[in-house]
Amino acid sequence: MRKNQTFELVLTSIFVALIFLMGMVPQIGFITIVPGNPITILHIPVLIAAVLLSFKYFWIPGLAFGVVSLIQAAMNPVGLNIAFINPLVSILPRVLFVFAVFFLFRLFKILKNTKFGSFIIIALVAAITGVAIFEGTFVVFSNLSDKANYIIAGAIILVFVGLYVYLYLKHDFKSLLVPSIFIIGTLIHTFLVLASVALFSYDAFFEVFQTDQVMDVIVFIVGFNGLTEAVIAALIGTPIYLALQRVPLVQQKLAKF
Repeated sequence: MRKNQTFELVLTSIFVALIFLMGMVPQIGFITIVPGNPITILHIPVLIAAVLLSFKYFWIPGLAFGVVSLIQAAMNPVGLNIAFINPLVSILPRVLFVFAVFFLFRLFKILKNTKFGSFIIIALVAAITGVAIFEGTFVVFSNLSDKANYIIAGAIILVFVGLYVYLYLKHDFKSLLVPSIFIIGTLIHTFLVLASVALFSYDAFFEVFQTDQVMDVIVFIVGFNGLTEAVIAALIGTPIYLALQRVPLVQQKLAKF
């Protein structure tokens, strides 16, 4: 028991150190493509921690994520970063996000052991991912024709289908749950952050985008940031999880799954 607790404490420390390293080094944890609206990949270590760590430790990387976000916003107060100087925007949604992923993973464990659980999970992820991809494509590529957007969205969906088929053939079904959780978890993160901005820093939308059409701004950010971050989380986070599965203590921890 003590050995497992020591292992979890060390693993938690590694996640926290990695989060601070990625968050403080420019263009690693927060990748700026659109000024003032960076793409976040700092949530990937938090996703992995929520899947691997126990209830005692899983929330700590989420808190570290929020603290790093607050520090970065204070150091670079431009664009939407201004809103993240408020801890209710930078820290609160990140902690809620890691709780959501933690319990989502446990819910999927329960569903997996039911008669049609596997199909329910795949159908749920397919529906959410499909809607996000189509909505995001039409928002990001709004200057293109509908036909072009359908082609782009279809190509992205084929990438996800290929990833799922590969995981199913090369690994086992539980490996499919990891990208599923990472995709849904990322979209939950984007929603919680935007909801916090709308609740606690509403003026930031107008100051940055100079428009009263707040919902249009939210849809754009969800479509561009949320979809991009979900794809990155699935493609990067899944191989890392599969590699960690080979560690003996991690194998023992996941054996019950």
